[in-house]
Amino acid sequence: MPPLFAGWVRWGRRCGAGALEGGAVVPLFAGTSSSQPMFAGWLRRGMRCGAAALEGGAVPPLFAGTSSKLVGMDVPNPSYRTCYLADGYVVVTQLLSADDRGKLLAETAAICRGLRGPIRGLVPVADSATDEEAIGRVLTVQFPHKASTLIADRFLAHPAVVQVLTELIGPNVKCMQSMLFSKPAGKPGQAWHQDEYFIPTRDRSLLGAWMALDDATIENGCLWVRPGSHRDGVIWPTQPHGSDEYDEGNVAYGSPYDHQQGVAVQVNAGDVVFFNGYLLHSSLKNRASQGTFRRALVNHYCSAETMLPWDWDGRIPMTADMRDIVMVAGVDPYAWKGTADITSAYLRAETADVNDPNRDPGKQTF
Repeated sequence: MPPLFAGWVRWGRRCGAGALEGGAVVPLFAGTSSSQPMFAGWLRRGMRCGAAALEGGAVPPLFAGTSSKLVGMDVPNPSYRTCYLADGYVVVTQLLSADDRGKLLAETAAICRGLRGPIRGLVPVADSATDEEAIGRVLTVQFPHKASTLIADRFLAHPAVVQVLTELIGPNVKCMQSMLFSKPAGKPGQAWHQDEYFIPTRDRSLLGAWMALDDATIENGCLWVRPGSHRDGVIWPTQPHGSDEYDEGNVAYGSPYDHQQGVAVQVNAGDVVFFNGYLLHSSLKNRASQGTFRRALVNHYCSAETMLPWDWDGRIPMTADMRDIVMVAGVDPYAWKGTADITSAYLRAETADVNDPNRDPGKQTF
């Protein structure tokens, strides 16, 4: 069995399976088996976080089933960047307030009912339909910020999220994509992939911010990651996955991490997972009971300094710097170019079948 990953941060911050609060070990998730070894490593001025040894000190054994996790009690702090650089991801807990989550959940229902801007593939529901019925039809809305002013104005540049972004990326940050997952019971996940395969930057600064609106568990299809897989700086090839476990996206292959099961990033509603664009990550089908969801808003960001040679998955001609962006922090060094309105909201195809009703004939990269 390959080594998997865990880690800790002191002073009440978390990086791994639990938190140190007042000197006591507190489990992150209810129901964790006491027989499973959960804890490995320390982050303490030149020690390590999760899978990667930093500097100084012996490398202790690593264990399976844990994830790098920090409490969002003192945003920002240098520990976020240390964990992020070591493992390729970090979880900061409770960055979204209950009010934030309530607004986003209500907005998700309004979007899925067809009450916001145009969304290709979405058929409005009858007024008599419940919100659960409306949401239950939808796996993913791509670019919801193009349909929702709430997401565009409040949640692309959520202040707490931006504080962490500037710690991880730098002072100048732009956003180019958003994704709203409803993921009702029975809907598929995504095969192992790297986001920079689709959205290339010139400085490897692409970062996803995965904002949990429901508790995300193994049962309902939480995120899985292969910690440290970002550090090679290699974009791996992809191929069709041939499985009903996943949606239309291909699976990455040929990496030295292919044999690894990965680490389940189980989080609570309000937590935010920040992960590197080169990190291999995946999710599985929602196997929870009918009527349940695994909702999340996921935005993608990069440094404002990098140009963005992104062809929107083959839908537009290749360009040196795709300018359909939103600045969320700092200054735009390319402001003189202006911005563009190129992308639009649409439903992501739920299968790799060419006859999937939401299959986009203009999409060339999977």
